[in-house]
Amino acid sequence: MSFDSSVLNAVVSTNDAEALLDRLLVQEADLDSRLEHLLIPETQPDLNFLHTLQSSLHIQQQLAQLGDQVNPAALTANGLSERVRKLDMEQARVKECLKYVEDVQELKVSISRYDD
Repeated sequence: MSFDSSVLNAVVSTNDAEALLDRLLVQEADLDSRLEHLLIPETQPDLNFLHTLQSSLHIQQQLAQLGDQVNPAALTANGLSERVRKLDMEQARVKECLKYVEDVQELKVSISRYDD
């Protein structure tokens, strides 16, 4: 109940003042009970969800930072892996050539024995 000057101006007797005081006391008791209800721990909102959400956001931020730190290393590792694969292919080609040279040498030795 909000008071303006008209409510106060309407008080002309002791009975009016007492009635107004009674209404104010009832309103005060109602406000007190509502405030007490709001302060009861069981009526407080459950903040566990917010704490969990906050923790989750913190973890996501840490993951993003970790990703930013790991990404350059991953790119480097990927480049190295590609180079190693190329070296493996070259090594296989060299081994194939060496095998070919050995075969040719064996053939030359066989032919030279045959000619002798």
